Amino acid sequence: MINKNTYYIWGLFPPQETEYLSFIKDKVQNKLISPCFDVHITLAGPYLNIDKTFVFKLKTFAQNNNSIKLHVDGYCFKQEMFKSFYISIKNTQHLKELRQNICKFSEFHLDINYSPHISLSYGNHSKDEKKELISKLPKYNKPIRISKIGLVEIGFDVNLWKIHESFDLN
Repeated sequence: MINKNTYYIWGLFPPQETEYLSFIKDKVQNKLISPCFDVHITLAGPYLNIDKTFVFKLKTFAQNNNSIKLHVDGYCFKQEMFKSFYISIKNTQHLKELRQNICKFSEFHLDINYSPHISLSYGNHSKDEKKELISKLPKYNKPIRISKIGLVEIGFDVNLWKIHESFDLN
């Protein structure tokens, strides 16, 4: 599976939470035009090369680790393409440990500036549009559970991604 694409590990959510997060994402994207994507939290990457051993380690990791709860910090936005509008997630000890454990089976740079978030829109939109949108969205302050980890392949065009495989956490 070695090619010029890059790979990331995403945290994925149970169906009911995915459905509600997608509902919110759709409301956001009705106001802020954005490429389509699955709701997720990026946990690790980019990986330039993966192989069957990597996939086996990821699968074994999922079988030996429990789902974790993410604690929501609220809606946020930045003037960055991939952090245009999102749900901010607290970088808790559980989340840090999950990422550190993933790092053990294939090295990646554990960025000390990791800013966990669930994107709702990508693109360049005005601050005023985003501020107004926050006031119109449903409040979301309950924990979100990561129930799966997914290996995501991103092609040359970063708007083209595919969940290559996903594995249920124990």
